[in-house]
Amino acid sequence: MRNLKKILLLIIIFITVISMNSFVQGKYIFEYTSTVAKIDIDRNPPKIELISISNTNTGYEKYANKTHTITVKVKVIEKNIKENLFNKNTIIANIENTRVNPEQLEIKEIEKTSDSIVYDIILKQLNGNGDLVIKIPEGTIVDKSFNVNQEKIINTNIIIDNIAPSANFQEKVITDGKVEANINLSEQIRPVEGWNLSNLTLKKVFTNNVIYELKVIDFAQNETKVQINISKATNVELIFASHNSEIGWTFGHTNYDIAGKEAILRKHPDYKTEALAFRLKGNIDKDFVRVRAFVYSHWGQGSKAVCGDSGMIYSYGQNPSTTTWKTMNSTDLVTLNGEKYFQFGGSKINIYNRTDINGKNPIPEEVANRHPYGISAITMSLKDYSYYSILYQILVDKVGWLEPCSDGQETKYSYDKPMTAIRVTLVPKTEKKYILEKWKQDVGTFNVNN
Repeated sequence: MRNLKKILLLIIIFITVISMNSFVQGKYIFEYTSTVAKIDIDRNPPKIELISISNTNTGYEKYANKTHTITVKVKVIEKNIKENLFNKNTIIANIENTRVNPEQLEIKEIEKTSDSIVYDIILKQLNGNGDLVIKIPEGTIVDKSFNVNQEKIINTNIIIDNIAPSANFQEKVITDGKVEANINLSEQIRPVEGWNLSNLTLKKVFTNNVIYELKVIDFAQNETKVQINISKATNVELIFASHNSEIGWTFGHTNYDIAGKEAILRKHPDYKTEALAFRLKGNIDKDFVRVRAFVYSHWGQGSKAVCGDSGMIYSYGQNPSTTTWKTMNSTDLVTLNGEKYFQFGGSKINIYNRTDINGKNPIPEEVANRHPYGISAITMSLKDYSYYSILYQILVDKVGWLEPCSDGQETKYSYDKPMTAIRVTLVPKTEKKYILEKWKQDVGTFNVNN
């Protein structure tokens, strides 16, 4: 019996020990499984989103040339970046399927947070022609789970255009002596002030002759200069003339003409403009163009003298006065080549032994040989500025062309330094800037070859 009890006790103890081992083993297995469940598995690949596209070609942002800067802003969305290849050697910019030189591309990091980075893709000095497309290749961004971004293609909808428009000018005589200018273009251009643009043709009606270069600019800001040469208009005509005793009268009809040009060509800018004359004709008021001029003479303040050719009387100083003008309505018009002109100054103002109107104060020979006298200042004005502007520029010995003036400004170097040559033009005020730009190129020179 005792032996049986011992045996039972041993069996119970054995079973208890086995049960305790099983419990401990199970505990350890349970704890291991719990740890594995806490591992973070990232199945989301990096994303790239377009934020904005900007272009410095203001007003025409869908077009650009090599002078413009294009900025494409994108956002990389990923919080566990392992490898970042977002740089100018990886990002691809194509113009009509031709890759842009990496030197024309710049990458700037703009903003960075715990789960994103914002970049500017900046493109400058873009050559070529065609659609601009940016490609961000697959695998540019790799996360810690080895996920990669999908390829991102950004069609900027910007056309790169580095070809200037071509233009063909024609003039056509219409009614009343007017001329219609037509410019046929190879592509769409920006509006031109004062011109009518329809499809691919610019049109403008001119009443008088004028020559200048008109700028036409396409949407991408490429520029072409078109030579405008209005030569058949007779609706309005302004003729100007310069006289000196060595050469006589020389005439100008357009802004490309220079009265007094022969003195410069003969290398005698010391030959002064002794008299100026103007004629206005056509479908316009006779007093539409108004002029005053300063006459510098040997006889001085308060004196008068007589033109050696026309017999017209002129005064020292402002003619007709500091507050009045000469026009085609003036009572002392003169006749040149059978036509009526209003005149300032007079021929023989530099002739040896010439006297004033009273026969006094003859010019000494040594003074006459220097040709010191003539027209030294001029002011030109219009009766109405709603359509026209009047432009004028003078050339002075040892100085060259002065800054061009217009619309009531007085031009002079000094009242005691007369001009040698002059050019004048009456133009639509929308075209004024083009002629001034051309004339300003000659300031300080003696250039008479347009």
